[in-house]
Amino acid sequence: SIEFIARDPQNPSRMWAATFGAGVYRSLDGGTTWAGSRSGLTNTFVRCIAVEPNHPDSLFCGTNDGVFVSTDGGVTFTKQLSTTFAVRAISIHPARTSVLYAATSGSGVYKSLNGGKNWTAINLGLVNTTVRDVAIHPANPETLLAATGTNGGVHRSMNGGLTWLQLPDTTGSLNGTHGAGEQILYDALDPQRVYLAEAQRGVLKSLNGGDTWTRTNSGLVSLRGRSLVVADTLRYLGTDGGGMFWTSLNDTTWHAGSAGLSDLVVNALVPAAAGAQSELAGTDGGGINLTVNRGASWTTLDGGLQNTFCFSLAINPSTHEVYDGTGFGDQFWKSADAGASWTRASYLFTHDSEHGVAPDPLLPNVIYLSAYGAGVYVSANDGVTWSRPDTLSTSLTNRFVRPLVAFPGESGHLLVGTGIGPFESVNGGASWRSLVGNLPPSFSVRSLALLPGVPAKIYVGSDSAGVYLSADGGTSWTSANAGLTSPFIHDIVIDGVNSQVIFAATDAGVFKTVNGGLSWSLASVGLPAFPVHALVQDVLHGGLLVAGSFGGGVFTSINGGASWLPLAGQSGLTSLKVRSLAVDPALQRLYAGTDNGVAVLSQYGPLDASPVSGSALSFAVWPNPLRSGEATVSYALAREGAVQLDVFDVAGHRVRTLERGVRAAGAHLARWDGRDARGSQTSPGLYFMRLESGAGVRTTRLVRLAR
Repeated sequence: SIEFIARDPQNPSRMWAATFGAGVYRSLDGGTTWAGSRSGLTNTFVRCIAVEPNHPDSLFCGTNDGVFVSTDGGVTFTKQLSTTFAVRAISIHPARTSVLYAATSGSGVYKSLNGGKNWTAINLGLVNTTVRDVAIHPANPETLLAATGTNGGVHRSMNGGLTWLQLPDTTGSLNGTHGAGEQILYDALDPQRVYLAEAQRGVLKSLNGGDTWTRTNSGLVSLRGRSLVVADTLRYLGTDGGGMFWTSLNDTTWHAGSAGLSDLVVNALVPAAAGAQSELAGTDGGGINLTVNRGASWTTLDGGLQNTFCFSLAINPSTHEVYDGTGFGDQFWKSADAGASWTRASYLFTHDSEHGVAPDPLLPNVIYLSAYGAGVYVSANDGVTWSRPDTLSTSLTNRFVRPLVAFPGESGHLLVGTGIGPFESVNGGASWRSLVGNLPPSFSVRSLALLPGVPAKIYVGSDSAGVYLSADGGTSWTSANAGLTSPFIHDIVIDGVNSQVIFAATDAGVFKTVNGGLSWSLASVGLPAFPVHALVQDVLHGGLLVAGSFGGGVFTSINGGASWLPLAGQSGLTSLKVRSLAVDPALQRLYAGTDNGVAVLSQYGPLDASPVSGSALSFAVWPNPLRSGEATVSYALAREGAVQLDVFDVAGHRVRTLERGVRAAGAHLARWDGRDARGSQTSPGLYFMRLESGAGVRTTRLVRLAR
């Protein structure tokens, strides 16, 4: 969400964008390309930016908890004012630029006389301390107008904010009560003209400095004003849901200017450098857009602005779509073309970070999403719209949710990790059962791993207490930390062939256990000295392990974590800070979620991870495709030895083991009736037969058709 756009008054090509959750972005080329600027910005929910006109390397940012200042053009920030409520606007005195005003959404107005070093609340006479904007008279800077919240209306100060007087509402609307102002502006060509964008009543205009007001809404299809610009003889209005409108100085009718604008919630407007007919619009989900013809057409200026923090990744096994849960309010994105292009599938009514994405195993259009601080959301239409199914339930007692896991083969059966422990739902998140049990107090779950069964075996990793194991579906827990030297467990992966082998991603690298968690040993040879945030395994391709290093990029291991090598092809990563990984084994695609968006690598390895030659290991399956009845699998061994034959789905989950044990030399047959390990019929789709013996590993595809 783009909340505000500011321009360097001395260099129009330098711009800054305030985002709700992703901090500040800076452009040095008029908005063509953008780069994040967040160093020192401890609150990334930025509402406004003000640039010091005489020294434009100094800029002030209003955030959800105060004012930050940068003296190097937005490269680094320090906090100057701490507030309980969000800072919605910062205004700079046009003559004495060391004088600043900060409007907050609950604690009124603050004033600084020394460039932001010290601040004082100036609220005497304010009847409403929810202040959205402060306008400074261009010719008489001691005269201020403040737009306040519902029933507050406009207040005026004639003495630099020492005292305020509420101005009467003369519009005759809403029974004469005051509305909620969003933005207020003096017309620099005639300061007697004042414009006010209101949250529910469109635009009010005063021709006498605010003494009396009239409504000027003819032509508007949305009265929910969000942003306002007075540019020479033109006026522009950004609305919540109606896009942008414009009118001329003497015109009484607003004209629609949203053709081609992908997002009609326009939070920010600023004149473009090209002239009065050009505008930049900051939208809620469509980034920044440029028009040079009063809104007749728009161009999106992405250029890196929407390179999001990718906190979580998942693959839809039915459609191979990629789902991206992002951080700091960037919301939910998806790609239908293997990451070549992305769409923001829906605006969620939360600006929290999405730490877990889980497609439903049986319903191809159903997705679950954990939003930190808000709970678990569900979409029944592939991410187009979202809802929180437990709105009538208080069973999820902690909504600081991170990892999210769906039980393979079961619709709506979920596990989510919270700030106090794991919770379970069997109805798609409509209600939850606590599995906190005897876990340590305030066990903040950062990772989850599940071994389905009756009961299920669950591993949880925390940010301070290491790994705990439940062998009874979450009823009781035991510590599984012997040998672990780092208690921060970012990710846990259970080996797809041998469930006693488990890998843990920690701040100290990768650890491995071969006895189900009874003891661990470091398995990080070849990894750089960075925390490992993500692990993933491709069982179909020789158990290939992939590790995401937060600072070192992507590494792979083909020997069960004994040693690691940098992933060939990762030169395309634009950020080495890897937060999440996902693998699509059916298409041999690897996705890495970084602090600069999602990177994809295709064909990272051969289908047969351990190639064999000659007649050492023959392998075939028929009929293929399989419509009904049984599939017959034939294999021949050159010598006696141990064999394991498994069926996997396209997500890499083991569906069923068909053969396990020592087999004599010669030909053998096995059959699969299309059922999983619990005896339930599997759904139509692509499956893999994987045969492992002393001679190597072979994998072949099987397509199961609908009956």
